[in-house]
Amino acid sequence: MRVAVSKRGNYHADVYCADSQSAKKTLKENCVSILAVDFYLNGRDNGQTILEWAREKHLLPQFVVVTESDRNKRVLLALELTKGGYCTADGTTFMKH
Repeated sequence: MRVAVSKRGNYHADVYCADSQSAKKTLKENCVSILAVDFYLNGRDNGQTILEWAREKHLLPQFVVVTESDRNKRVLLALELTKGGYCTADGTTFMKH
């Protein structure tokens, strides 16, 4: 299942989550193959918070796509993924190795 965590909905996915509550529920209850994540979400949490939470709970899938357009926020998301053992060639698509 492809899951997009974003308030913009600009990534083709099976499930869209615009806030952290729905994102956490989806990650806990489903087998996710690709997670697309933006920094900005509805509510007080952001994409970095979701990635940190999912990393600690061992719920991140093998593939994560960073869809954030703000370069500074992309770096924050990328740092969170590299902490979890992900690598990337293009700064957008991350793969767990």
